[in-house]
Amino acid sequence: MIGHASKKYILIDVVLPTERIEDAKHNLAETVSLIKTYGDGTIVKIIQRRAHPHPGTYIGTGKAAEIADIVKTNRIDTVIVNGLAKSTQLYNLLKIYWDVNPNIEVWDRVDLILHIFAKHAQTAEAKLQIELASLRHMGPRMYGLSEELGRQAGGIGTRGAGETNIELMKRHWRNQMKKTSDQLDKLSNDRQLQLERRRKQGFRTVSIVGYTNAGKTSLFNVLANKQKLTKDVLFATLDSVVGHLYFPDTNKQALITDTIGFIRQLPPSLIDAFKSTLMESINADLLLHVIDAADPRMYEKIQTVEHILSELKIENKPIIQVFNKIDVLSEQQIEELKKLKNESNVFISANENMGIEKLKKIILQSI
Repeated sequence: MIGHASKKYILIDVVLPTERIEDAKHNLAETVSLIKTYGDGTIVKIIQRRAHPHPGTYIGTGKAAEIADIVKTNRIDTVIVNGLAKSTQLYNLLKIYWDVNPNIEVWDRVDLILHIFAKHAQTAEAKLQIELASLRHMGPRMYGLSEELGRQAGGIGTRGAGETNIELMKRHWRNQMKKTSDQLDKLSNDRQLQLERRRKQGFRTVSIVGYTNAGKTSLFNVLANKQKLTKDVLFATLDSVVGHLYFPDTNKQALITDTIGFIRQLPPSLIDAFKSTLMESINADLLLHVIDAADPRMYEKIQTVEHILSELKIENKPIIQVFNKIDVLSEQQIEELKKLKNESNVFISANENMGIEKLKKIILQSI
């Protein structure tokens, strides 16, 4: 299902009572960008302060009832919880909102990301990765719902049609998981063989990583002399793309790849599903960590990327930190960045072709 301009969303964030309202608004802003990447529409934003998510409804029964009124009045299509919710929590919210809109959808943050992935997937591999991630995300939800439905049917004393259907659903889910995993494994093995062939041929490999929308694809286009699509949206790149990086002065070349962007709270199941795409990064000789130098949350996003690299067990590879978009910074801001004591830091603007030659020299020295 593709988002349409007429869609109406409620986005709700549960934050600690001690959290600053500015931080809460920033977290919401990123998810608003995700929604806009999925499909334009109107968004009602709500911040709910709680010490911890409500076990039954995530947002609390009072807040759930309050949102039901907004769903009815504004004819909301989709309620999105800005976090990782349990299956029963989403199901309980769904039951509440069914009364005011029988077609309502209730998602958490992962559902939203998966919908975006499904919309942007181009290759067979990307489509399989998204299918696997969706199945993994739906698995606990399905089992949770079956327990919930089982409890509701308690006391009947016989094996009814509902229970039989649940078992059929579980079996179908397990079969789909195996089928999708097997297909991905085959593609993954093909990719591994391709990587080994490159290594035997003496190709050095450079992989671009970074937070989504940091300018990775723009840099890839400059270095590989390509015209790959760049959009001011999150997750414009899902598939890894390989190009050639030439060093005319030395008559050398390397392979360079652009891969999926990272984002905070990216669940391990999603990272795992994209392992075959990320294999380009895992096997690279050098990583270019592209950073949006104009982002007020720059340091936080650097930490997010470093954490995911650690989860992929590639944090110890040679890494060049590439601070992008310096063309929109003041001289003072650039000087502040240059105080960061790291010889491998490079300051560029991919859009304005600033600092690219220096970056190429450092790449050549590092591979």
